[in-house]
Amino acid sequence: MIIKKETIETLQKQGIVIRWFPESTFEEFKKNQWEKEYKRWFDYSKSSCKELNPPKNDGSYESWNYETLAEYEEHIRKFCDDIIDRHCRPYEYDTLFVEHDGGQILVKKENVKSKEITVEYVLKLVEKDRKTYAGTYGRFAMEMQRICKELGYTTSLTVYPTTYGIGIWLFYNFHADAHIENVRKIMEEKGIEFYNEYSDKRWVYRFKVSKKRENLEKIFTKSAA
Repeated sequence: MIIKKETIETLQKQGIVIRWFPESTFEEFKKNQWEKEYKRWFDYSKSSCKELNPPKNDGSYESWNYETLAEYEEHIRKFCDDIIDRHCRPYEYDTLFVEHDGGQILVKKENVKSKEITVEYVLKLVEKDRKTYAGTYGRFAMEMQRICKELGYTTSLTVYPTTYGIGIWLFYNFHADAHIENVRKIMEEKGIEFYNEYSDKRWVYRFKVSKKRENLEKIFTKSAA
């Protein structure tokens, strides 16, 4: 799907920010990708540097000919940045994040009928989202997102309200099992009534939460455990 620069700028004037990555800045996104995904490449292969790898008996090295760790790390970081940059085609994306009123909407290519994302399309999404957050699970989802952020879980995780409870979206599905377990643990510790199930096509893992008022209010209390 395509979104024009003019569309992004028009929406920004209305307090709506469009991004293709979950973090607040592209540099922050690349930093998090390095720490969580790509740094292991460096840690796994850094022993090939001459600084850590003594020469063999004939004086040659089993290395990539990088003298120091700093030089090798610079090479790996540039390599990883290039990978990320190659996936960033200007104004043509598979996933977009629409930020408004302190919240966030996920727009996925497979759910959009038109090839181009227009101002009118985004404004309709925002209006629908505002109504959703004003509904039964809106405050619940916002508080869960706040708790997850406070605990450091939201680098690639977004919690959103649904008609049945809450959903969890993960950037590139990173560490899905761990994030699901983190959210489940929070709800169990607070004594919240819920159960999990997959959607019919097993694309979505649902947290179905009891609509009883006293149950929803438990998210705002300290953990029962």
